[in-house]
Amino acid sequence: MVGSGAREDGELHAGIARWLDTYGIVTATNEAVGGPFTVGPLSRPATGLSSDTAFVTASTGGHEHHLVVRLAPAGDGLFRQYDLGAQVLMQNALARAGVPTAAPARYEADRSWLGDPFMVMPRVAGRVVNTRPSYTQAGWLAESEPSFQAALLDDFLRTLAELHRQNRAIVDAPVVVAADAFAGACDYLDWASGGAVIPEYLVEARAWCSREVPVSISSPSVLWGDVQFANCVFTEAGAVAALLDFELAGAGPAEMDLGWFLALHDMTANLAGRDLPGFGDRRSMVAAYEAALGRAVEALDWYEMFALLRSGSIMVRMARLSSRHGIDDGWLYRDNPTEAAVARVLTRA
Repeated sequence: MVGSGAREDGELHAGIARWLDTYGIVTATNEAVGGPFTVGPLSRPATGLSSDTAFVTASTGGHEHHLVVRLAPAGDGLFRQYDLGAQVLMQNALARAGVPTAAPARYEADRSWLGDPFMVMPRVAGRVVNTRPSYTQAGWLAESEPSFQAALLDDFLRTLAELHRQNRAIVDAPVVVAADAFAGACDYLDWASGGAVIPEYLVEARAWCSREVPVSISSPSVLWGDVQFANCVFTEAGAVAALLDFELAGAGPAEMDLGWFLALHDMTANLAGRDLPGFGDRRSMVAAYEAALGRAVEALDWYEMFALLRSGSIMVRMARLSSRHGIDDGWLYRDNPTEAAVARVLTRA
């Protein structure tokens, strides 16, 4: 699925090569490496609505440096604006604090290189989970022993809690409380729908969130934003090597991140018809996270429903953009996994 525009590999390759020869590379160990570089062919894992990403290998002096170059989508995307500079600041601040990210990341605002601003970061070596089919159905994680799965989940939750325990002053982001976040999500849904009918399950989720919005807040945390296994790189041993994708990052209740993770994982497992045997249940996940964070979570049902409202709204935007290219958007209204997930939270709450 692509946006309304596309960037040519040749133009990107030439611009990246010129930029690297001009500014050089800063490695993950903060070593400065100058050119000239031989830049290999681009690999484009994502050229769609969320971002335009290119993997590239730059060689000099007999050494290869594996890099990731990321731009906002070419044409219309999932969000109204993309602040790559803020993502770079977040990744570098977390890395300095000891949270594993792809760092050092660098931001280039000058459009003369690639036609738009972009960010460059090291490509972290390791393994990523399956998305199609999902990681609960197939791939190295699904095929691992339950003890390995349990250890991986535990390290993931510990890393998430470590991020949430960081001093919020390390990032320059306003604190968003539940009521403000909800208002922003409603505004996004109205924009994303483009005047089309909003699915009834999202209308229901929005109404429930409006009635139950939490009034209290724990100490605000740095927020990752898009907390899911697919946005991680793992080592062979199952430890978190890097957290990726900070386009939804900010500051607010840690429950906002945890609710997003739980809601998306629940949909993944239920859509596949199975969870991983080493993962336990929702209760044990929450308990492990609370132990790592050092406090009990609050109003978690609300934050999970809010996550479903937000992720469902992003699906609405995807459907609207897809329909422009003649792709049927019936999947949004018929047997959408968000509908069943909303029902499960309502039953539990």
